[in-house]
Amino acid sequence: KIVFDDEDPDFGKPNTATNKSRSDLLARKKAKEKLRIRISQRLESLLFDSNYSLYEYSKIAPKVRTRINTFISEEKETFDFQPFKNQLIAKSTIKLSGKQGFLAYLPMDYGTENVPVFAEEVLPELYSGLVVDARHLDLKKALFPKIQSDRGLDIYSPVYVKEGYAIETGYIVYRTDATESNFAKRVGKNPFFIVGLGVAGKNQTDIILPTDEVAKLLSHPETRKNLTRCRVMILVSK
Repeated sequence: KIVFDDEDPDFGKPNTATNKSRSDLLARKKAKEKLRIRISQRLESLLFDSNYSLYEYSKIAPKVRTRINTFISEEKETFDFQPFKNQLIAKSTIKLSGKQGFLAYLPMDYGTENVPVFAEEVLPELYSGLVVDARHLDLKKALFPKIQSDRGLDIYSPVYVKEGYAIETGYIVYRTDATESNFAKRVGKNPFFIVGLGVAGKNQTDIILPTDEVAKLLSHPETRKNLTRCRVMILVSK
């Protein structure tokens, strides 16, 4: 509120200014404070995996809580302020991937195991990545979902991927746009397309695939290597 008349009863009170420049400055400061609180709340509400939200996981892994607080304190947000009539519309965004992204702050055991190899005799075929169509499923988005066969074998998990790729490109990417021409940057020009059978896990974040199709996907060593590079995309309805 702008109050420039020193006889006005609100003159000099908190949250008032004597000119527009000062008013804009105060509005931006207040908006930043509110947005930073909301970002912290939003981060904690994210599903970590099939068992925990990020808040729940931070309660059993104190180091995660410390990392979240560090990320927030370092002010990684970018702000956008747009004046509209007598209001200030403020937006804030953070990055999940990249060296300055949130994933870089989460302690994870990446790449501790090898992508499984199926014993079925399948003619090896090289695929540049994996695209799972889950648009028909009631799938919940998470930071670290797993993909598994209908026999319960995990075929995509943090323990299989390389840390550098998981941080730089993100462990997983969800897309609503099913236009194949937009897939190449993430999963290459010859990805393996498959329709999910169902969802699994307490939080319904993990995807189940038919075992016979999984055997085809994992038949080539270079395909398995591409999975370790996080070349995986999940199509969702929203």
